[in-house]
Amino acid sequence: MIPSFSSTDPQKLELAAAQVAQAIRFARSEALRSGLHHGVTISQVTQTISVIKWNLATNPVSIETIPYHPINKQSFEFNLDSLSLAHGIRISNSLDIFEYQTIGRRRSLIFNPQGAPEWIMGVDGSRYRLLDANVELGLGQSRININVAPLTGRVTVL
Repeated sequence: MIPSFSSTDPQKLELAAAQVAQAIRFARSEALRSGLHHGVTISQVTQTISVIKWNLATNPVSIETIPYHPINKQSFEFNLDSLSLAHGIRISNSLDIFEYQTIGRRRSLIFNPQGAPEWIMGVDGSRYRLLDANVELGLGQSRININVAPLTGRVTVL
């Protein structure tokens, strides 16, 4: 039997959450593997999730490259509207998703080479600890959350 994916099907929301969590986990694993700063940018406006290799030599820090997905060899960037099984699912956070000590909220998350989440300000290298990271996805009245632990970078779907 083929599963039904109606507009309120919780499996559809769980599949989209798994994709977002996979992107964040991949960014963290690339930082650990390469010893370079990687992260994600999540835009509520465009409904886009991008895995990024950060360039810390610019002020402010900037995107150096978007790494390739290890399986499909395409840029690890996706739009929820373009995923056929995610149609109708929205990033429903009302503010930027990642909150940092002292500097407030940002759309982006940076993992240092040890896999810890932080924000880095340009060439002076000022570092700010992650306080909160909660990506909320919505489909109708249903919600699911993807959290990033502030100290370890561990990603969980709730």
